[in-house]
Amino acid sequence: MSKCHVWRWAGRKHVAAACASFWLSLAALPALAQFSDMGVLTQRNVAAEATAENGVVAQERAFAAGRRTAWDRIQGMVNAPRRPTDAELDRMVRSIVIEQETTGPQRYTGRLTIQFDADAVQSFAEGAEVRAATLPSGTASEAPISMTPVTPILGSLEATARYTTLNEWLEIRRRLVAAGAKLDVMAITIDRAQLNLGLRVPIGLAPETFGQHGLQLTRGTGAQNDQWRLGLAGRS
Repeated sequence: MSKCHVWRWAGRKHVAAACASFWLSLAALPALAQFSDMGVLTQRNVAAEATAENGVVAQERAFAAGRRTAWDRIQGMVNAPRRPTDAELDRMVRSIVIEQETTGPQRYTGRLTIQFDADAVQSFAEGAEVRAATLPSGTASEAPISMTPVTPILGSLEATARYTTLNEWLEIRRRLVAAGAKLDVMAITIDRAQLNLGLRVPIGLAPETFGQHGLQLTRGTGAQNDQWRLGLAGRS
């Protein structure tokens, strides 16, 4: 075999190997990259219903069930190693639009459009920690929301969030997570919620940090369930 033929044969071999590597790399891409532009991250006509001791808790549970239903629709295409926890799923949702709803003293029934955040879903599919994402509010925000990089939890505090409407409560939740707080609802009624907040800043800086996201955090009386008080800024 001449040197020319040897080089041509070697060249074809390298080209074939390169092509094979290219197609294998495409096959190895997370499924998310293949459908993120196909509208699958937005799930419409998602049923959401629940019954609870009051209407606020009923809607919370209904929204949680709706998020799970929407995720079940796309899970096979995400190629994730496991199912997300409720908290992870909550952070992967960018927005919820209420298409229709019926509310009652102890029941909530609705149809939702749920949009997942592509970056958050990508992180989950790759086994990384899900970044805090904007939580649904159903209404336009009164304060700009920014994504907060994941940093360790430095401390925690218990706060009583007070509100007068369901939308106010949802807005408080949305702004808390946008501020980087890890939210645990310990008890909830129609006008207040007892929260345990994991903080990514020192406790002394929490009022200022929350204030940047349109929240007011002040010290309470120090009695049980009144360590800190939380609400939307500018509201009594």
